[in-house]
Amino acid sequence: MKNYTIKRNREPLTEEDVKKGQDFDKFMKTYSATKPPFFKTTTFYMSVVAVGIVIAVGSYFLITNSDEQKKTETAFVQAPLNGIDIKDTVYLMDAASGGEFIYNTGTIIHVPEGGFLDSAGNVVKGNVEIHYREFHNTADIFLAGIPMTYDSAGTRFHFESAGMLEITAWQNGKPLKVNPSSPLKVAMASNTNDNKFNVYYLDTVKKNWDFIAKDKAVVVGFVADTTKKNVAVNNSPVLTPPLEITKADKKKHSFVIKFDAKEFPELASYEGVRFQVDEKKTPYNTEDKKVVWDDVAIVRNADGATYTVTYTHDVKTAIYITDVVVDAENYAAAKKIYDQKYAVYQDQLKKQQELNRKLEHETEISLMNADAKRIFVNDTTLRAALARRNRMFSGGNEKEDMVVREFLVMNFGIWNSDCPASLPEGKPMLVKLIDSRTKKALVCDHVILVEKGRNAIFTYYARDLAQFQFNKDAENLLWAVTSDGKLAVCSSEDLQKIAGRSEANLTMTVQSEDLKTAAQARAVLGI
Repeated sequence: MKNYTIKRNREPLTEEDVKKGQDFDKFMKTYSATKPPFFKTTTFYMSVVAVGIVIAVGSYFLITNSDEQKKTETAFVQAPLNGIDIKDTVYLMDAASGGEFIYNTGTIIHVPEGGFLDSAGNVVKGNVEIHYREFHNTADIFLAGIPMTYDSAGTRFHFESAGMLEITAWQNGKPLKVNPSSPLKVAMASNTNDNKFNVYYLDTVKKNWDFIAKDKAVVVGFVADTTKKNVAVNNSPVLTPPLEITKADKKKHSFVIKFDAKEFPELASYEGVRFQVDEKKTPYNTEDKKVVWDDVAIVRNADGATYTVTYTHDVKTAIYITDVVVDAENYAAAKKIYDQKYAVYQDQLKKQQELNRKLEHETEISLMNADAKRIFVNDTTLRAALARRNRMFSGGNEKEDMVVREFLVMNFGIWNSDCPASLPEGKPMLVKLIDSRTKKALVCDHVILVEKGRNAIFTYYARDLAQFQFNKDAENLLWAVTSDGKLAVCSSEDLQKIAGRSEANLTMTVQSEDLKTAAQARAVLGI
């Protein structure tokens, strides 16, 4: 796998190359009928290869002017609108000393000493340019042309992002690689603290996203003390379920023993309690009936359900493991008491589980905040990042917390905190895209469905429009780029008009004037 991506188009074949490949007369002179059968000779196999070369070269010449070739020859990450892209921020640094940079969202980029290698694998010295950009909304992702589908086990998923970044490094116009022994670290600001996301890296050679690891959000407070791990303590008592009472079996041996209600509160509520011998564990000795015992002791066992009964007389001892049962005439009343106890126990258990989850979350946040110390390296950097973040997103409110997601950058390129999702649920329909001005069919390679409120992009290729569907209860937008490079959009209102149909013409507004900036494009996209 390459450690960096260079966008380049394949050089077209020259007329001389094509003519060489189309010299069929020269090829046919190599044919001759011989024995053994020609298909078993070396000449046959060489001829097949030659034919393949001729066909491939000729086909290549014919395809280069087709739309299909244009599609395959464009870079995997390609801004869809001519002249509009999400610009990089460029940082200049000394490769030998490393350093830190704060992006305008509050993201911190930490570069270690000797973090770069050249194409020959040598550690880079001197000035290096770091090119960096982020994507936090569907409009910017769309305008950058970043693919948001993820193929796994033959299934296509669509990404919902918690934040995405692209980082590359250059020296004298040449791309650099990450030094694997000194990887870069990025603490990227995120707009959500949800922990449903994973870390992915975009492999532009395989044209798919590589799953890297489970992601986690780190919540950093402006005045938080990140030097201590304040672990929440759970002082709640351990809950045990009430002892389940069963009816006495007349065929089994049992004892009526007077017990201390304070020592055995779990039994005190019941009348007619008996200790019934479990003869699979301790067979009953009928001779014990004849003994006048001096003392008896009862101990509740570790399983919480059985009791050990020990009888003593002089040097003689009888030990039985027993179950607690109730006389038949007292069973109905005992069962009612048990049911009431069990309901109380379930209520207490639910409350305790909720408390445990809250304490676990608080502990996790405390530990994450403590871990954040190593991300930000020092308090000065942390405060500067938070201040910048809050000036941009919180109206200068310095008390706002910041959520960051940490990326260990082992390869330059695009990294994403994403959650794979399926297409929105809705009634599938056959959709035809229509230009609202000309009333003619629109030709688009694919369309993008966006649900407002979700940072997700759902991609429908032309072949998928026979099964187009969307969530009619959400506010949706549809974006596309026409075959002549114009931006086309469909409003939520127009999408809502076709909800529930099995076939529909979907009217899209095509921008008549060329857009010049990303800001203009965002305004048209409605994000």
